[in-house]
Amino acid sequence: PAGVTSDILAEMTTTDNKAFYYKPLTALAYGEYKLTFVATDVAENKSAEKSYKVTIKERAKTSVAITPGWNLVSLPGEPADNAINSVVTSTQVQTVLTYDPSTPGGWLTAVRDGDALVGTLTTIDASHAYWVQSNNSDPIKTDIPGYQGGVAQVPPAITIVAGWNLIPAVTLTGAASWDADVYLYGVDWVKAKSWDAAAETWADILPDFATAPDTSDTNIVSGKGYWLYANAAGVIIP
Repeated sequence: PAGVTSDILAEMTTTDNKAFYYKPLTALAYGEYKLTFVATDVAENKSAEKSYKVTIKERAKTSVAITPGWNLVSLPGEPADNAINSVVTSTQVQTVLTYDPSTPGGWLTAVRDGDALVGTLTTIDASHAYWVQSNNSDPIKTDIPGYQGGVAQVPPAITIVAGWNLIPAVTLTGAASWDADVYLYGVDWVKAKSWDAAAETWADILPDFATAPDTSDTNIVSGKGYWLYANAAGVIIP
């Protein structure tokens, strides 16, 4: 994209001199690249010059739906930049709250001050759910790299306390929804509550849905947040 030609032969690997692999040593700039090569075999036969083009694009951002008014939402994974004003870029968002029992007073808050959200809540992560008050339906869009195998990080674990918890819907698979009993496996929980921002109504999620009322929901949904009441401290392993 910068109009620079580079020799990358030394950065390519092969075990049979037939298939060659290239993994950039540094991140490539966005844009179109052209790979040009000529191959010569052991008998000194040379191929014609060939070229292929590849375009490096920005990773699609994760979108969390927002309705005018109060929304109870979460991120399905850790954002690349967790600063609150990097995650929440819409100036129509006026207030963001989260409840963290480990924090004195429990509540962390950020309110709109001009172009920025300011307050005791300075970061957005995948370990909490958030109340977001917005004037319109602009979604929250942020870069979530996801969890990769073989990298120096462990899968997420969400700490639960006895009593009320504001929990996120975290997924390693990219699933849109999944069974609440599976998600909360190992946690001694009584009830979870979800919030329908459009209808401004609550819905109950109960353990062992087979015996729960027909009015209850069954699934945890990516992008949403939930109030969860637990009888004892525990850990959610998404």
